[in-house]
Amino acid sequence: MCYGHSMRYHKAVEITQREADSIIATGGASLTDVVVISHGDKWFDVRSMTRAECEAFFADLARAEIAADGEEAKKSLPN
Repeated sequence: MCYGHSMRYHKAVEITQREADSIIATGGASLTDVVVISHGDKWFDVRSMTRAECEAFFADLARAEIAADGEEAKKSLPN
């Protein structure tokens, strides 16, 4: 999983929505109450992550999205 150079390594595993639905339906062991997250059209299994790791992952996803939005805005500006 790579969202740009500012993204750190995280234990989140990108999964399909079908896999996310299955994990949600079956519960499953988790270090926190959070088992999967979605961001845009991507889904991630975060069962092996601590609360602090989840928070850092969420923050990195947000930073990556802001950076991507900034790049898109630059491209749309006239030369």
